[in-house]
Amino acid sequence: MQSISFQQIRDNIIGEHTRIETPFGTKPLVYADYTASGRSLRFIEDFIQYKVLPFYANTHSESSFTGRQSTVLREQARQMVRQGLRADDSYQVIFTGSGATAAINKLIAMLNLALPAQLDSEYGFQQQIAEQDRPVVFIGPYEHHSNELPWRESIATLVRIPLTRQGQLDLQVLEQKLQQYQNRSLKIGSFSAASNVTGIKTDILAVTELLHSYQALSFWDYAAAGPYVGIDLQTSQADALFISPHKYIGGPGTPGLLVVHNRVINNSVPAVPGGGTVVYVTPEDHQYVADAERREEGGTPAIVESIRAGLVFQLQQQVGTDVIEHNEHRLIQNLLWRWADQPNIQVLGNTEVERLSICSFQVLHRDQQGQSKPLHYGFIVALLNDLFGIQARGGCSCAGPYGHELLGLDMATSKALEQQILSGNGVLRPGWVRINLNYFIDEPTADYLASAIELVAEHGWRLLPYYRFDAQQGVWRYQGQQTELPVDLTDAQSWLLGEDDELREGSIPSESNMPGESNKLHESSKWGAGNQATAVDYSELLAQGEARLTQPRGEMTYSLELSDVAKELCWFALPQEMDFRNECF
Repeated sequence: MQSISFQQIRDNIIGEHTRIETPFGTKPLVYADYTASGRSLRFIEDFIQYKVLPFYANTHSESSFTGRQSTVLREQARQMVRQGLRADDSYQVIFTGSGATAAINKLIAMLNLALPAQLDSEYGFQQQIAEQDRPVVFIGPYEHHSNELPWRESIATLVRIPLTRQGQLDLQVLEQKLQQYQNRSLKIGSFSAASNVTGIKTDILAVTELLHSYQALSFWDYAAAGPYVGIDLQTSQADALFISPHKYIGGPGTPGLLVVHNRVINNSVPAVPGGGTVVYVTPEDHQYVADAERREEGGTPAIVESIRAGLVFQLQQQVGTDVIEHNEHRLIQNLLWRWADQPNIQVLGNTEVERLSICSFQVLHRDQQGQSKPLHYGFIVALLNDLFGIQARGGCSCAGPYGHELLGLDMATSKALEQQILSGNGVLRPGWVRINLNYFIDEPTADYLASAIELVAEHGWRLLPYYRFDAQQGVWRYQGQQTELPVDLTDAQSWLLGEDDELREGSIPSESNMPGESNKLHESSKWGAGNQATAVDYSELLAQGEARLTQPRGEMTYSLELSDVAKELCWFALPQEMDFRNECF
């Protein structure tokens, strides 16, 4: 298989370095939120536009040319996924929903563990199942909400395995719990392959071996780890995987993936009955197909989306997961080494253990007395966007229970915060800032991200009084102003009528530039070369940002008024607490 370079990927990212409007002028878009979602690639989208869509049809239309072509492409995509995971025919590869969330819920339904909350409330189903007859599900300490909440809403007994002192899954406690629940008829371990907050990895082989030694099933949430690690089902022998291809580079517009071993599947009725799941239907009865992949993909599937997922997996294999893991390790180690001497940047999680290049952190502000408090994550994300064009994420990263561990939140404080948040004080929701140094970014971009955050960590507090918190939207805005967004769906009318020359210019190749016979995914050509992101002077952007942070200001300042109870719970520095008296601008 021909390899593909990091440069080819960078050159084909749609929108990379696009100019965006901020309160401090236009900035080049620099994306660092890949843990949340990937970015589209021009060569993949061009292949779909010119090779897939012209022959698109419903895969249930099996005898027509277009139906057969679409079916073949979709099944080839399924095989690309299978090959990328080293999964043999004993595993079913099922496209479902829009991410790992759908895959987890699909498998829970296939296992007949879902519990309708309303019916349970009315008829007390839970009370009719003896505790010893319930399945038991073991989850880890750093699960995404998607790998915890569905299990909470099932009939299973849920057991959380804690962290070790090193911040990793405690295998000793897991074995103790497996022994405690060894008489349960169905035992499941459902763990994250890596945390989507800290990037800390789980020892998948050791955990799976331990689970199997107690006849427990081994399920793995690869939503965070999937884009960046090699997955080998022949070696791990995991029983099920949950994957979010939309988080891969090139992945937006892909379905979720459930990969499950045949030994797990025994449901007689599909999770979603519908068209395509049956052999024959009479006015009185019906028979479902035996093939689990067909039976569990009821209705018209996400055809183009599934094909895109196959291309995304093919791309990952062309780059090489060993190459990806090596570069990820180098990027995150360089960043952690660099920030070890940054007193105002507090990286979350153990920095000494193996992790993905995901970094979550808080920026601390030290007052004149030397006391420190975090600056609100939403404010830091706004500054990174407004001053540097950097796209990051703030919040709890859909990992609330893990956040309690990382931030040292006790339950009494947590419940008090919950009451305030439910009453409208959403600003009190604890959290952090998260960035991701994806494996293909170049050294200047990695340095720019680190340097920009260092500047914000040193000087960001100076701008805090000039930002107003919008409680309705939950965001911090410079001078309370909302930057106008450049795209609106109503623009589609002029686009469709051919009246928007600026939008249309250069976006569709001429007939002479249409792709030829080559099916090489990454072949360089006029139509497939992507946006060829313009060179950016990062040093100039950093100088501009530092000037904005340190110059005297005459704009309006704002306070964030809180009730006495909210003030007691406030964990971050308030705008009115900033003291400029001893500062020299």
